This record gives sequence, structure tokens and C-alpha cells, in this order.
Amino acid sequence: MIEAWGGVLNLILYAISMLGLGYYAVLTVFSPNTLVTRYDLGEKSVPIIRIVGSFVLPTFLLGVYVIFRENGPLGLWIFFVFNFLVSLCQVLLSWGTRLKIIDPDSKNDVSDEVIGHVFLVIAAILIFRLSDTIYA
Repeated sequence: MIEAWGGVLNLILYAISMLGLGYYAVLTVFSPNTLVTRYDLGEKSVPIIRIVGSFVLPTFLLGVYVIFRENGPLGLWIFFVFNFLVSLCQVLLSWGTRLKIIDPDSKNDVSDEVIGHVFLVIAAILIFRLSDTIYA
């Protein structure tokens, strides 16, 4: 398994990103009230949070499948690029919010911004380190 990932570091970075994605999948699908409370969204936001979760959960399940796939990440460039683009969008939106360009009245959480940047860096590192495998 480790050989398919090009080393243990790649597999660890990928596992960290999947653990984070899994955490958000559980939050959005099974515990949306946690997000409602944290961001002071109101009870009417629960359905939309679950809709977001309906995108996060399948991405997480596919990510877990990739770990146990016989060829690992071989040829799965689109999955890694998708994860990079999602993280990039999250980072850009958090910058826009912090700079009061987007939704100036929203509640900012520094930990979410840090996590978004960490996921973006992990995604970029994985694309770079696995480029010979995922683009094969």
C-alpha cells in the first residue's frame, strides 16, 4: 500500500486530509446544530447545512476508498485537483470575509481559516509529490 502512495509521508498527509474531511462530513450530516450554534446561524439553516454535507460525505467516502484501492491514487488526478480547488475556494472566501469584501457581518473563526490554509497546503504538496502517479 505504501509503495502505491510513493512513501509513507504522502499516505500520512492524505490520511490527515481525509480525517479532516471526515470530521466535517460528520458535522454537516449528523450534527448540523453544532455549526448552527458555533456560527450563530439560526435553526432554519439546518437543511442547507445538510445539503452541504451531502457533497462532503461522498467526497470523504471516495477518499477512504482511494486509500484501500489496489493501485492507490494511480490516475486519480481529478480527485486531488478537486480537493485542492475546494480548499482554494474556502481560503479565498475566508480572505474575502476577513477583508469585509464578502458578507461583512458574518462571524469569523480564525481556526477555520488556519484549517483551510493547512488543507490547501496539504493538497498542493500531494499533487506535487504524487504527480507521476496521479497523472499516469
